[in-house]
Amino acid sequence: MNGLTPNKAEQCDECIRNLTVAQRRELVLSELKRKSKIRIIFKDCPVSDMAEMLERFKSVLDERIAEEEEKAAKDAELKKEAENILSEMEQKGIDVELLKELKQQQGSSGTAASKVKYVKDGTTWTGQGRRPAPFKGLSDYELEKYRKTPKSEDK
Repeated sequence: MNGLTPNKAEQCDECIRNLTVAQRRELVLSELKRKSKIRIIFKDCPVSDMAEMLERFKSVLDERIAEEEEKAAKDAELKKEAENILSEMEQKGIDVELLKELKQQQGSSGTAASKVKYVKDGTTWTGQGRRPAPFKGLSDYELEKYRKTPKSEDK
């Protein structure tokens, strides 16, 4: 071999450096899923180091199991609460479609009322950000003369 061509290990290192974090993670996980690959990877590793790693894996596994159980319990509680609410609604004669209609009405009126526009000489401005040239130098009182609310635009 001449000094110009890198050896196989350097080529491998370069390939790994070019991988994204997600790709590296996927590569490691794919290797750890096969018993034969695990044997090859840990062939020269001392048993004590392997035992330490195994304890860490077990610890992480226990944490994940606890998290998933906690999440499942919260989900079950939320589901039970939702079922209680639905049964109360049925008892009172409230339909889900009625709630959807109310939500749409609230959403449309709340957002439309908050939009303010100013119009002067064909130039519009929402009242946020930089003032366009026609609005520069106007006091707040003068600016109110050019204010157009969505309701007044519809009329």
